[in-house]
Amino acid sequence: MVYKSRGVHELSKITDLVQPRVTVEMNQRLMRPYSEEEIFEALMQMHPSKAPGPNGMPALFFQHYWNLIGKDVSQFVLNILKGNVDPDTINQTFIALIPKAKAPSTPKVFRPISLCNVIFKIVLKVLVNRMKGVLPSIIHGAQSAFVSGRLITDNVIVVFEHFHYMKKRKKNGGKGYMALKLDMSKAYDRIEWEFLEKMLITLGFHMNWFRLVMRCVTSVTYSIILNGQPTSPFSRSRGLRQGDPLSLCLFLICTEGLSGLIRDAATKKCLHGIKVCRFAPSISHLFFANDSLLFTRANLPEAQKVLNILNIYEAASGQVVNVDKSEVSYSRNVSEHMKNELQQSLGFKAVETHDHYLGLPTFIERSKKIVFQNVCDRVWKKLKGWKEKYLSRAGKEVLLKAFIHAIPMYAMQCFEMPVTLCEEVERICRNFWWGQSSDKPKVSMISWDSI
Repeated sequence: MVYKSRGVHELSKITDLVQPRVTVEMNQRLMRPYSEEEIFEALMQMHPSKAPGPNGMPALFFQHYWNLIGKDVSQFVLNILKGNVDPDTINQTFIALIPKAKAPSTPKVFRPISLCNVIFKIVLKVLVNRMKGVLPSIIHGAQSAFVSGRLITDNVIVVFEHFHYMKKRKKNGGKGYMALKLDMSKAYDRIEWEFLEKMLITLGFHMNWFRLVMRCVTSVTYSIILNGQPTSPFSRSRGLRQGDPLSLCLFLICTEGLSGLIRDAATKKCLHGIKVCRFAPSISHLFFANDSLLFTRANLPEAQKVLNILNIYEAASGQVVNVDKSEVSYSRNVSEHMKNELQQSLGFKAVETHDHYLGLPTFIERSKKIVFQNVCDRVWKKLKGWKEKYLSRAGKEVLLKAFIHAIPMYAMQCFEMPVTLCEEVERICRNFWWGQSSDKPKVSMISWDSI
């Protein structure tokens, strides 16, 4: 396929830094013969009641009637995977526009969610299940999203330690540091297919594998759902689908280009990351999907180097940094004069501390209760939308155990929450269970510990 020409010079700068990492053994695992067992496993991994695609049937239909339609579906999927059938025959997608705010007035405040056909999702799931085995070997440790063996909490803990180090630096003397929190504008939608193809080839993927992947990416047609009705179908020339399981892996491969540029600059001593102690590793960047954090020294040469890296990556990949939503913070020993110069050079919004990173605080003041108060607020907002009188006891139990308890447990994986906040969350859950309110108190029939 012929792609729209991008920054050829910038693209070569990135691909020259990327070394082949997919070994012959990995390619053999990727290209081994497909089986019906793989297809059935991929189907059973799908959520049964997710929104259906253009064919109108959710995964539950295929899971329930697999004994009747399994042979035909497996044969069709195998033909696509083997290259005997073009995937564009079932690669139609509906786009549902989900508002991000109340009373949306412009297209920018809508989040586009792609709804694919279940049969095509099976194809993608099979590819993803195979690619998961090679991702840990080809994705640098600075990225922890969707890679087996890496946890989201790893990034949270490392980031918290580095921000704590920056805030506890002496006010006078020493080298100052800055942290840049980047926001990519429409990150998935702007990925250039030429850049994705070059990254797949440079990393060493088998030609048949990357051709199959690119066919799945480029053969898609879209229809936007407006007032419950789909519009006329149209195609696109770049971007990855949100809601597509394969897009997560491909986005990591694209972001590896930016990671390579930063690592090369750090190797050449053009950028200096943060070392929290003498024998600690130097951390220059941490990525979790499109949540990007960069740590450098607070001086003009390194700020200019960061801008040059971002310009190269933007020209090659098609992504664009959203300057309005990107932020920069400084260690305590950076002077106000230097902050002003860096502010003019970078153009990012300066903040004392970044409010949150991956949903958790980046720095904790003396009062933990104030920092983690949002946990109670989220629990309350989640429960107040439900009318307890319309839920059975079993429904309440599922809601509390599966959804509500997960909110504080995520924070507790990294931080020790105050006892008073734990008791407040327990009180909210207890009142919801018994149906208590301020104007209609009810008697608890059994102690909460027994429940």
